[in-house]
Amino acid sequence: MFKYEIIYENTNENNDKIYHFKVPPNELILFGYVLESLEGWAYYTTIDKNNSIFHVEVIKDYVEDFIKLIL
Repeated sequence: MFKYEIIYENTNENNDKIYHFKVPPNELILFGYVLESLEGWAYYTTIDKNNSIFHVEVIKDYVEDFIKLIL
C-alpha cells in the first residue's frame, strides 16, 4: 500500500506499540490522512518534517488490526 520504512519499533510500559515511519515526501499527506482516520487506535505526530518521519503510537488493543491495515 505505502512505500515506507520502519526505522524504529518498540513497546512502551502500557504494551502499546511505537513506530517511527519514514515516508516518501510524495506520500506524506496521504499517509497522514490514513493515520488520522485511525483516531482512537493510534496517535501520531511528525517528528522530522524534512525527512518525513512519523512517530506513531498504537494502542495495545488495536495493534493486530493496525498491522493488518498498515503493515
